[in-house]
Amino acid sequence: MSETTIDLSDAGISKTLRRLRRRPLVEPEGWPLGVGGEALEGRALVESLLPQRGPMLLVDELVGVDLQKRLALGRRLIGEDHVGLEGHFPDDPVLPGVLLIEMMGQAGLCLYTLLLRQELPEEAAELQVRATKILGAHFVREVRPGDSVELLVQATRFDTMLGECVAQALVDGEVVGVMAGEVTVF
Repeated sequence: MSETTIDLSDAGISKTLRRLRRRPLVEPEGWPLGVGGEALEGRALVESLLPQRGPMLLVDELVGVDLQKRLALGRRLIGEDHVGLEGHFPDDPVLPGVLLIEMMGQAGLCLYTLLLRQELPEEAAELQVRATKILGAHFVREVRPGDSVELLVQATRFDTMLGECVAQALVDGEVVGVMAGEVTVF
């Protein structure tokens, strides 16, 4: 995990996002692999954690989760027919930034749901986690059809009512987008 503190205060968000544009939150050798303790895997696990379906389910799988470090790694393959590509720069398809934010956010919601299941095993099934605020986002480069997007998320604040996270989208190990967001539990 990065040695530097992640500051999501009003004064620190911009500085944190600028720093996260340049290098991964965690180097690839430190990325979590495996989702221990979960009965489901792949898309079935993601569907058990998120309410989105159809073209708006934007995380294909959780590659790994480390609940101690509050870190998750998801993945999304951008196909030729991916939602949002048609008409977004005809003859030069680029994934809209808002969908990149949604992907990172959905990976974050998966992480928070798993954290809730650990903290409140009996009540977690009845609780819903929803994004409430985008604290900031930066787009570093374009995401195109054929790209496999790694979604790296770290919870910077977590309790059973409110949380904050930072997330990065990476393609071929390079940061293509970063965001910071807030979630609430109800």
